[in-house]
Amino acid sequence: MCDCIRVKINGDSGFQEYNLETAGQFNGENYWTFTYGGFTFFICYLGGGGTCWVLTQASLTGFIVTRHCPPSGNICTKAPMSPDTPSNDPLTMWNFIFQPIPPFANMTQFETEGITCPTCDQEDRTKKSFNSIKLPSDFVEDDRGLKECCCVYKVLSDPGSDTWKNDKTSAWIKVSDPSDTFTFVLKKNGVATTYTPTSVQFPNEPNAYYTTINWNDVMVTDGIGCYELKISYSISGITGELSWGKYDMDRYSIENALNTSRIRAIFNGYQEEEQIDFSGSDVESTFRFHGYIGNRQPNQETDNIIYNNREMKRVIRENLNSYEIITDPSDDCIIRPLVDTYLLSENQLFISDYNAHNPSYRYQDLPVIVSESPSLEYFDFSRKVKLTCVVSDKFKNKRTYFK
Repeated sequence: MCDCIRVKINGDSGFQEYNLETAGQFNGENYWTFTYGGFTFFICYLGGGGTCWVLTQASLTGFIVTRHCPPSGNICTKAPMSPDTPSNDPLTMWNFIFQPIPPFANMTQFETEGITCPTCDQEDRTKKSFNSIKLPSDFVEDDRGLKECCCVYKVLSDPGSDTWKNDKTSAWIKVSDPSDTFTFVLKKNGVATTYTPTSVQFPNEPNAYYTTINWNDVMVTDGIGCYELKISYSISGITGELSWGKYDMDRYSIENALNTSRIRAIFNGYQEEEQIDFSGSDVESTFRFHGYIGNRQPNQETDNIIYNNREMKRVIRENLNSYEIITDPSDDCIIRPLVDTYLLSENQLFISDYNAHNPSYRYQDLPVIVSESPSLEYFDFSRKVKLTCVVSDKFKNKRTYFK
Protein backbone atom coordinates (compact mmCIF):
# COMPACT_ATOMS: atom_id res chain seq x y z
CA MET A 1 0.00 0.00 0.00
CA CYS A 2 1.51 3.28 -1.11
CA ASP A 3 -1.46 5.67 -1.50
CA CYS A 4 -1.26 8.83 0.55
CA ILE A 5 -3.61 11.68 1.33
CA ARG A 6 -3.08 15.36 2.09
CA VAL A 7 -5.37 16.88 4.70
CA LYS A 8 -5.73 20.63 5.32
CA ILE A 9 -7.61 21.75 8.43
CA ASN A 10 -8.39 25.18 9.82
CA GLY A 11 -10.50 24.88 12.94
CA ASP A 12 -10.43 25.52 16.67
CA SER A 13 -6.70 24.64 16.92
CA GLY A 14 -5.66 26.70 13.91
CA PHE A 15 -4.36 25.62 10.51
CA GLN A 16 -2.67 22.23 10.11
CA GLU A 17 -1.59 20.34 7.01
CA TYR A 18 -0.86 16.60 7.05
CA ASN A 19 0.63 14.28 4.43
CA LEU A 20 -0.62 10.92 5.61
CA GLU A 21 0.60 7.49 4.58
CA THR A 22 -1.82 4.60 4.54
CA ALA A 23 -2.28 3.20 8.04
CA GLY A 24 -3.98 -0.01 6.86
CA GLN A 25 -7.21 -1.21 5.29
CA PHE A 26 -10.78 -1.06 6.53
CA ASN A 27 -13.85 -2.29 4.64
CA GLY A 28 -11.62 -3.16 1.68
CA GLU A 29 -10.13 0.35 1.28
CA ASN A 30 -7.18 2.28 2.70
CA TYR A 31 -7.63 4.35 5.82
CA TRP A 32 -5.59 7.17 7.39
CA THR A 33 -5.28 8.58 10.90
CA PHE A 34 -4.10 11.89 12.40
CA THR A 35 -4.28 13.92 15.60
CA TYR A 36 -5.76 17.43 15.74
CA GLY A 37 -6.60 19.51 18.77
CA GLY A 38 -5.68 16.67 21.10
CA PHE A 39 -8.15 14.25 19.45
CA THR A 40 -7.39 11.25 17.21
CA PHE A 41 -9.32 11.04 13.95
CA PHE A 42 -9.67 8.44 11.19
CA ILE A 43 -10.59 8.86 7.53
CA CYS A 44 -12.04 5.59 6.29
CA TYR A 45 -14.54 4.06 3.89
CA LEU A 46 -17.97 3.43 5.42
CA GLY A 47 -18.64 0.33 3.39
CA GLY A 48 -21.66 -1.81 3.86
CA GLY A 49 -24.76 -0.25 2.32
CA GLY A 50 -23.16 3.19 2.14
CA THR A 51 -20.74 4.58 -0.38
CA CYS A 52 -19.35 7.35 1.78
CA TRP A 53 -15.96 8.26 3.18
CA VAL A 54 -16.27 9.28 6.80
CA LEU A 55 -14.23 11.17 9.39
CA THR A 56 -14.50 9.34 12.72
CA GLN A 57 -13.24 10.23 16.16
CA ALA A 58 -11.27 7.89 18.52
CA SER A 59 -11.57 4.75 16.34
CA LEU A 60 -12.48 3.48 12.90
CA THR A 61 -16.00 2.76 14.12
CA GLY A 62 -16.20 5.77 16.43
CA PHE A 63 -18.39 8.87 16.29
CA ILE A 64 -18.87 10.10 12.70
CA VAL A 65 -17.87 13.75 12.53
CA THR A 66 -18.58 14.24 8.83
CA ARG A 67 -18.98 12.34 5.61
CA HIS A 68 -18.21 12.67 1.92
CA CYS A 69 -20.19 10.63 -0.62
CA PRO A 70 -18.77 11.44 -4.06
CA PRO A 71 -19.53 9.46 -7.21
CA SER A 72 -17.05 6.59 -7.71
CA GLY A 73 -15.30 8.50 -10.47
CA ASN A 74 -14.33 11.23 -8.05
CA ILE A 75 -12.32 8.92 -5.79
CA CYS A 76 -8.68 9.81 -6.45
CA THR A 77 -6.13 7.01 -5.93
CA LYS A 78 -8.54 5.30 -3.55
CA ALA A 79 -8.70 8.46 -1.40
CA PRO A 80 -11.57 10.91 -0.91
CA MET A 81 -10.91 14.23 -2.62
CA SER A 82 -12.63 17.52 -1.89
CA PRO A 83 -10.75 20.68 -2.82
CA ASP A 84 -13.54 22.83 -1.42
CA THR A 85 -14.49 24.10 2.02
CA PRO A 86 -17.27 22.36 3.96
CA SER A 87 -20.84 22.71 2.78
CA ASN A 88 -24.10 20.84 3.10
CA ASP A 89 -23.62 18.90 -0.15
CA PRO A 90 -21.91 15.53 0.57
CA LEU A 91 -21.83 14.69 -3.14
CA THR A 92 -19.20 17.34 -3.90
CA MET A 93 -17.39 17.91 -0.62
CA TRP A 94 -17.23 17.03 3.07
CA ASN A 95 -20.62 17.66 4.70
CA PHE A 96 -20.42 18.90 8.29
CA ILE A 97 -23.96 17.91 9.20
CA PHE A 98 -22.82 17.04 12.76
CA GLN A 99 -21.42 20.48 13.51
CA PRO A 100 -20.66 22.03 15.90
CA ILE A 101 -18.27 19.79 17.95
CA PRO A 102 -14.75 20.58 19.13
CA PRO A 103 -12.23 20.93 17.70
CA PHE A 104 -14.33 21.60 14.61
CA ALA A 105 -16.82 24.05 16.16
CA ASN A 106 -15.36 26.95 14.19
CA MET A 107 -14.30 25.11 11.03
CA THR A 108 -13.36 27.30 8.08
CA GLN A 109 -11.39 24.76 5.99
CA PHE A 110 -11.26 20.98 5.62
CA GLU A 111 -9.78 19.66 2.39
CA THR A 112 -8.52 16.24 1.32
CA GLU A 113 -6.80 15.06 -1.83
CA GLY A 114 -4.97 11.96 -2.91
CA ILE A 115 -1.25 12.43 -3.48
CA THR A 116 1.77 10.35 -4.40
CA CYS A 117 3.50 9.23 -1.24
CA PRO A 118 6.81 11.12 -0.86
CA THR A 119 8.44 8.00 0.60
CA CYS A 120 6.83 5.48 -1.71
CA ASP A 121 9.36 2.73 -2.49
CA GLN A 122 11.89 4.60 -0.33
CA GLU A 123 11.14 2.97 2.99
CA ASP A 124 13.98 2.28 5.42
CA ARG A 125 15.56 -1.12 4.89
CA THR A 126 15.05 -3.74 7.55
CA LYS A 127 18.16 -5.73 8.37
CA LYS A 128 17.84 -9.28 9.59
CA SER A 129 20.64 -11.68 10.34
CA PHE A 130 20.59 -15.43 10.79
CA ASN A 131 23.24 -17.63 12.31
CA SER A 132 24.56 -20.54 10.31
CA ILE A 133 26.88 -23.24 11.53
CA LYS A 134 28.88 -26.04 10.03
CA LEU A 135 27.16 -29.33 10.79
CA PRO A 136 29.46 -32.01 12.18
CA SER A 137 30.02 -34.95 9.88
CA ASP A 138 32.09 -38.10 9.62
CA PHE A 139 34.28 -38.48 6.55
CA VAL A 140 33.99 -41.93 5.01
CA GLU A 141 36.87 -42.84 2.70
CA ASP A 142 36.37 -44.57 -0.61
CA ASP A 143 37.78 -48.06 -0.93
CA ARG A 144 40.31 -47.65 -3.75
CA GLY A 145 42.29 -50.77 -2.94
CA LEU A 146 44.71 -48.97 -0.58
CA LYS A 147 42.36 -48.43 2.32
CA GLU A 148 44.33 -48.40 5.55
CA CYS A 149 43.24 -50.06 8.75
CA CYS A 150 40.98 -48.05 11.01
CA CYS A 151 42.84 -45.40 13.01
CA VAL A 152 43.15 -46.00 16.74
CA TYR A 153 44.91 -43.50 19.01
CA LYS A 154 47.10 -44.71 21.84
CA VAL A 155 46.43 -43.07 25.21
CA LEU A 156 48.07 -43.71 28.56
CA SER A 157 46.85 -42.99 32.09
CA ASP A 158 48.66 -42.29 35.33
CA PRO A 159 47.32 -41.22 38.74
CA GLY A 160 50.35 -39.11 39.63
CA SER A 161 51.03 -35.43 39.16
CA ASP A 162 53.50 -35.84 36.28
CA THR A 163 51.60 -34.34 33.37
CA TRP A 164 53.69 -36.13 30.71
CA LYS A 165 52.47 -39.51 31.95
CA ASN A 166 48.71 -38.97 31.78
CA ASP A 167 46.86 -38.22 28.54
CA LYS A 168 43.76 -36.07 28.03
CA THR A 169 41.45 -35.85 25.04
CA SER A 170 39.13 -32.92 24.35
CA ALA A 171 36.21 -32.77 21.92
CA TRP A 172 33.86 -29.92 21.03
CA ILE A 173 30.69 -29.09 19.14
CA LYS A 174 28.76 -25.98 18.14
CA VAL A 175 24.96 -25.92 17.82
CA SER A 176 22.70 -23.30 16.25
CA ASP A 177 20.57 -22.28 19.24
CA PRO A 178 19.74 -23.36 22.82
CA SER A 179 16.91 -25.62 21.63
CA ASP A 180 19.39 -27.96 19.91
CA THR A 181 20.60 -30.99 21.85
CA PHE A 182 23.83 -32.98 21.97
CA THR A 183 25.54 -35.59 24.15
CA PHE A 184 29.18 -36.58 24.56
CA VAL A 185 29.25 -40.36 24.89
CA LEU A 186 32.25 -42.53 25.76
CA LYS A 187 31.87 -46.22 24.93
CA LYS A 188 34.00 -49.24 25.77
CA ASN A 189 33.62 -52.11 23.36
CA GLY A 190 30.38 -50.51 22.12
CA VAL A 191 28.82 -50.08 25.58
CA ALA A 192 28.48 -46.73 27.37
CA THR A 193 31.05 -46.37 30.14
CA THR A 194 30.48 -45.73 33.80
CA TYR A 195 32.54 -42.60 33.32
CA THR A 196 30.29 -39.81 32.02
CA PRO A 197 31.89 -36.98 30.00
CA THR A 198 31.06 -33.55 31.37
CA SER A 199 29.85 -30.86 28.97
CA VAL A 200 31.29 -27.37 29.50
CA GLN A 201 30.13 -24.23 27.66
CA PHE A 202 32.73 -22.03 26.04
CA PRO A 203 32.76 -18.73 27.98
CA ASN A 204 32.95 -16.53 24.88
CA GLU A 205 31.11 -18.60 22.27
CA PRO A 206 27.33 -18.99 22.65
CA ASN A 207 25.95 -22.44 21.83
CA ALA A 208 29.40 -24.10 21.74
CA TYR A 209 30.50 -26.77 24.22
CA TYR A 210 33.46 -29.01 24.93
CA THR A 211 34.42 -31.95 27.07
CA THR A 212 37.83 -33.11 28.29
CA ILE A 213 38.40 -36.83 28.93
CA ASN A 214 40.94 -37.39 31.70
CA TRP A 215 42.07 -40.92 30.91
CA ASN A 216 43.16 -41.59 34.47
CA ASP A 217 39.55 -41.00 35.58
CA VAL A 218 38.41 -43.48 32.94
CA MET A 219 41.00 -45.99 34.17
CA VAL A 220 39.56 -45.77 37.68
CA THR A 221 35.95 -46.34 36.62
CA ASP A 222 36.25 -48.58 33.56
CA GLY A 223 39.81 -49.94 33.34
CA ILE A 224 42.12 -50.73 30.43
CA GLY A 225 40.51 -51.30 27.04
CA CYS A 226 39.32 -49.99 23.70
CA TYR A 227 37.18 -46.87 23.75
CA GLU A 228 35.34 -44.65 21.31
CA LEU A 229 34.26 -41.04 21.92
CA LYS A 230 31.08 -40.07 20.09
CA ILE A 231 28.87 -36.98 19.89
CA SER A 232 25.15 -37.48 19.33
CA TYR A 233 23.37 -34.33 18.22
CA SER A 234 20.13 -32.79 16.98
CA ILE A 235 20.83 -29.45 15.29
CA SER A 236 18.05 -27.49 13.57
CA GLY A 237 16.04 -30.68 13.24
CA ILE A 238 18.94 -32.67 11.80
CA THR A 239 20.04 -35.60 13.94
CA GLY A 240 23.27 -37.52 13.68
CA GLU A 241 26.23 -39.06 15.46
CA LEU A 242 29.87 -38.12 15.07
CA SER A 243 32.76 -40.42 15.99
CA TRP A 244 35.45 -38.17 17.47
CA GLY A 245 38.02 -40.96 17.73
CA LYS A 246 38.86 -44.50 18.82
CA TYR A 247 41.37 -45.02 21.61
CA ASP A 248 43.46 -47.86 22.97
CA MET A 249 43.98 -47.00 26.64
CA ASP A 250 46.62 -48.55 28.91
CA ARG A 251 48.51 -47.63 32.08
CA TYR A 252 51.58 -45.49 31.74
CA SER A 253 54.87 -47.32 31.88
CA ILE A 254 58.19 -46.97 30.10
CA GLU A 255 57.39 -50.13 28.14
CA ASN A 256 53.93 -48.90 27.05
CA ALA A 257 55.25 -45.46 26.10
CA LEU A 258 58.34 -46.61 24.17
CA ASN A 259 58.64 -45.46 20.56
CA THR A 260 56.03 -42.74 21.01
CA SER A 261 56.09 -38.97 21.27
CA ARG A 262 53.41 -36.63 22.53
CA ILE A 263 52.37 -33.02 22.29
CA ARG A 264 50.09 -31.34 24.81
CA ALA A 265 48.23 -28.24 23.67
CA ILE A 266 46.10 -25.63 25.38
CA PHE A 267 43.70 -23.78 23.09
CA ASN A 268 42.68 -20.23 23.90
CA GLY A 269 42.00 -18.45 20.58
CA TYR A 270 39.42 -18.20 17.81
CA GLN A 271 39.43 -21.21 15.50
CA GLU A 272 38.00 -19.91 12.25
CA GLU A 273 37.46 -23.28 10.60
CA GLU A 274 35.45 -24.49 13.60
CA GLN A 275 33.86 -21.03 14.04
CA ILE A 276 34.45 -21.36 17.79
CA ASP A 277 36.04 -18.81 20.08
CA PHE A 278 38.17 -20.76 22.57
CA SER A 279 39.31 -17.63 24.41
CA GLY A 280 38.98 -17.87 28.17
CA SER A 281 38.44 -21.64 28.08
CA ASP A 282 42.03 -23.03 28.16
CA VAL A 283 40.89 -26.31 26.61
CA GLU A 284 43.61 -28.93 27.10
CA SER A 285 44.21 -31.92 24.85
CA THR A 286 47.11 -34.28 24.18
CA PHE A 287 48.10 -36.16 21.03
CA ARG A 288 50.34 -39.23 21.18
CA PHE A 289 51.89 -40.64 18.01
CA HIS A 290 54.66 -42.91 16.82
CA GLY A 291 57.62 -40.71 16.04
CA TYR A 292 60.43 -38.74 17.57
CA ILE A 293 60.88 -35.36 19.24
CA GLY A 294 64.36 -33.97 19.77
CA ASN A 295 67.36 -32.97 17.64
CA ARG A 296 67.99 -29.91 19.75
CA GLN A 297 69.99 -27.13 18.11
CA PRO A 298 71.18 -24.34 20.43
CA ASN A 299 71.26 -21.69 17.66
CA GLN A 300 73.50 -19.64 19.89
CA GLU A 301 73.69 -15.93 19.24
CA THR A 302 76.96 -14.33 20.33
CA ASP A 303 77.86 -10.69 20.82
CA ASN A 304 81.52 -9.95 21.69
CA ILE A 305 83.55 -6.77 22.04
CA ILE A 306 87.20 -6.04 21.20
CA TYR A 307 89.03 -3.67 23.53
CA ASN A 308 91.89 -1.30 22.60
CA ASN A 309 94.44 -3.90 23.63
CA ARG A 310 92.82 -6.22 21.09
CA GLU A 311 91.42 -8.45 23.82
CA MET A 312 87.98 -9.84 23.03
CA LYS A 313 85.35 -10.28 25.73
CA ARG A 314 81.79 -11.48 25.82
CA VAL A 315 78.92 -9.02 25.88
CA ILE A 316 75.95 -11.38 25.66
CA ARG A 317 75.32 -14.91 24.55
CA GLU A 318 71.96 -16.57 24.13
CA ASN A 319 70.80 -20.07 23.23
CA LEU A 320 67.67 -19.96 21.09
CA ASN A 321 66.99 -23.68 21.25
CA SER A 322 65.03 -25.35 18.49
CA TYR A 323 63.66 -28.90 18.35
CA GLU A 324 62.12 -31.13 15.71
CA ILE A 325 58.80 -32.94 15.87
CA ILE A 326 59.02 -35.90 13.50
CA THR A 327 56.34 -38.50 12.91
CA ASP A 328 56.82 -41.95 11.52
CA PRO A 329 55.22 -42.31 8.08
CA SER A 330 51.59 -42.17 9.21
CA ASP A 331 48.01 -42.16 8.01
CA ASP A 332 45.99 -39.02 7.40
CA CYS A 333 44.14 -39.48 10.69
CA ILE A 334 47.46 -38.78 12.47
CA ILE A 335 48.83 -36.04 10.22
CA ARG A 336 45.65 -33.99 9.82
CA PRO A 337 44.98 -33.28 13.54
CA LEU A 338 48.62 -32.32 14.02
CA VAL A 339 48.69 -29.89 11.09
CA ASP A 340 45.14 -28.48 11.27
CA THR A 341 44.57 -28.34 15.02
CA TYR A 342 47.47 -28.87 17.42
CA LEU A 343 50.26 -27.07 15.54
CA LEU A 344 47.91 -24.44 14.12
CA SER A 345 45.75 -23.43 17.09
CA GLU A 346 47.93 -23.94 20.15
CA ASN A 347 48.32 -21.10 22.62
CA GLN A 348 50.52 -23.24 24.82
CA LEU A 349 52.41 -26.26 23.50
CA PHE A 350 54.41 -28.86 25.42
CA ILE A 351 56.54 -31.65 23.93
CA SER A 352 57.45 -35.06 25.39
CA ASP A 353 59.44 -37.94 23.94
CA TYR A 354 59.57 -41.55 25.09
CA ASN A 355 62.13 -43.09 22.71
CA ALA A 356 64.98 -45.12 24.20
CA HIS A 357 67.44 -43.89 21.56
CA ASN A 358 66.83 -40.19 22.20
CA PRO A 359 70.11 -38.52 23.33
CA SER A 360 68.11 -36.59 25.93
CA TYR A 361 65.46 -37.95 28.27
CA ARG A 362 64.56 -34.42 29.41
CA TYR A 363 61.66 -33.91 27.02
CA GLN A 364 58.93 -34.05 29.61
CA ASP A 365 56.27 -31.47 28.73
CA LEU A 366 58.90 -28.95 27.67
CA PRO A 367 57.12 -25.64 26.81
CA VAL A 368 57.71 -24.63 23.18
CA ILE A 369 56.16 -22.62 20.36
CA VAL A 370 55.93 -23.37 16.64
CA SER A 371 58.67 -21.43 14.87
CA GLU A 372 58.53 -22.87 11.33
CA SER A 373 55.76 -24.25 9.17
CA PRO A 374 55.26 -28.01 9.35
CA SER A 375 56.56 -29.80 6.26
CA LEU A 376 55.15 -33.02 4.84
CA GLU A 377 57.09 -35.71 3.02
CA TYR A 378 55.19 -37.99 0.67
CA PHE A 379 56.19 -41.41 -0.65
CA ASP A 380 55.53 -42.92 -4.04
CA PHE A 381 52.67 -45.44 -4.14
CA SER A 382 52.00 -45.08 -0.42
CA ARG A 383 49.37 -43.26 1.60
CA LYS A 384 51.78 -42.68 4.45
CA VAL A 385 53.04 -39.18 5.14
CA LYS A 386 55.92 -38.02 7.32
CA LEU A 387 55.59 -34.73 9.19
CA THR A 388 58.45 -32.55 10.40
CA CYS A 389 57.94 -29.37 12.38
CA VAL A 390 60.50 -27.10 14.02
CA VAL A 391 59.58 -25.64 17.41
CA SER A 392 61.58 -23.50 19.79
CA ASP A 393 61.70 -22.62 23.46
CA LYS A 394 58.61 -20.83 24.70
CA PHE A 395 60.70 -18.73 27.07
CA LYS A 396 63.84 -17.10 25.67
CA ASN A 397 65.70 -16.93 28.98
CA LYS A 398 68.80 -19.02 28.30
CA ARG A 399 71.35 -16.23 28.07
CA THR A 400 74.40 -14.81 29.83
CA TYR A 401 75.36 -11.14 30.06
CA PHE A 402 76.90 -8.50 32.36
CA LYS A 403 74.52 -6.82 34.77
